[in-house]
Amino acid sequence: MQKPKHEPKPMMAARFQAEARAVLANRSVKASRFLDVAMSKGRDFEPVGRLAG
Repeated sequence: MQKPKHEPKPMMAARFQAEARAVLANRSVKASRFLDVAMSKGRDFEPVGRLAG
């Protein structure tokens, strides 16, 4: 039985950032508008309590 290879955290973080940038670059216009509005409103409009994700 072989031990699984462990990826160092800085390399894992860089890989996740690259994946996130690729996904965001390919987002639709509707999703882009939704995210832009959410960013402009800030955290004050996020749901809390039972409504939170």
